[in-house]
Amino acid sequence: MLPAAGSYKRVLFPAAKSMPVWLYQPRNNKNPDRLIVAVHGISRQYLQQVEAYQALADSYGCWLMVPEFSKAAFPKYQQLSKGGSEPRADLALNTVLVAWKHWQKQPGLKIHLCGYSGGAQFAHRYAMMHPQNIESLVLSSAGWYTFPEDDVPYPYGLAEWPKWLGASRFAEMVQLPMLVMVGEDDVERDKSLRQSKRLDRQQGLHRLERARRWSDAMSEYKRANGVAQGIRFCRLAGQGHDFMSNAQHSNMLQLIQQFWDEREWRKQCVV
Repeated sequence: MLPAAGSYKRVLFPAAKSMPVWLYQPRNNKNPDRLIVAVHGISRQYLQQVEAYQALADSYGCWLMVPEFSKAAFPKYQQLSKGGSEPRADLALNTVLVAWKHWQKQPGLKIHLCGYSGGAQFAHRYAMMHPQNIESLVLSSAGWYTFPEDDVPYPYGLAEWPKWLGASRFAEMVQLPMLVMVGEDDVERDKSLRQSKRLDRQQGLHRLERARRWSDAMSEYKRANGVAQGIRFCRLAGQGHDFMSNAQHSNMLQLIQQFWDEREWRKQCVV
């Protein structure tokens, strides 16, 4: 069922038939208690995520998983679901993670959650609901964000939190190490970018400005609440809004590797 070392395969777990995943097995599985989960944007180019991240999986020595949030099954996966009566993308991922932990005999397994564009929207909202599953959070080129503002309604802020989502675990989410990246030329107001006067006022006119404002807002929230772990914000030189270009023609993947390596180094130095 699973791919051989150094290869990938599309896998359907019986408990989560609405969400197939692509799995890549590293050549040396030296970190079996970790899993890279890379989430695609709304163009749903699943294999681009596999192709880009498999080198990191080999370098870090852990499996890579790329969920397929199809338009038919999860049309609003970026916001976790269309509403309380629709399937939830976050719960589908959790079902697969439970199966994976059992399969790998790793009950304490945590994920390095990476999302690009719509996938970054999903990733930070997933983290607000399920921070206990996450080792680190990498957000790249999101179109817009849920801000840490108690007077702004969800999904733009934390007020009027939907009952169908259950209780937010935002206070735990802010404890996570976070890397936010965006192309320095990602300033186009294209048709896939959510736009409104209210959103533009709150978050900015384009992805670069929105990423900067969200990172600053989260950093300030962390400081105000005594959280030592900050947020790393990086611009990708010469890059616009194109995942494969970001992966192949910038230092995006190197920045992720450095972020993880420094995290591991700090843990090893704790007495």
